Amino acid sequence: MAGAADVLRVVDMIEELRAAVNGPVPVDRSWTARTVVGLIADPDGAVWVSGGGFIAGHIHPTIINPAPVAFEMGWYASDGSGLRLLRVFEKWAAERGATAVQLSTGAGGLDLARLGYRLTEQAWVK
Repeated sequence: MAGAADVLRVVDMIEELRAAVNGPVPVDRSWTARTVVGLIADPDGAVWVSGGGFIAGHIHPTIINPAPVAFEMGWYASDGSGLRLLRVFEKWAAERGATAVQLSTGAGGLDLARLGYRLTEQAWVK
């Protein structure tokens, strides 16, 4: 798991992630750093880092059901560690009783069907 020493590195990678997916919202580095610190400190949140990647998320119920779901808030790897990071996130979620894992990818991103995921929603931004 990530610690305080990893926060600025994760923020840098979030900048890279935004550029890679052509994200429409600029990264507010101060807000992002506070959010990463909060996830690290929250028992229902987590952040993991690799040499060139990270995955961050939290677990909470949805508006339609109280069963806990693990929501990925950011996932990026430039060093080939993406699948390893995902597997750690999935294991953490399962250990905490999450009934599902929700991930996002860029518009032209990975097809996660081969990993057992199914497309359920699309995000539109204006």
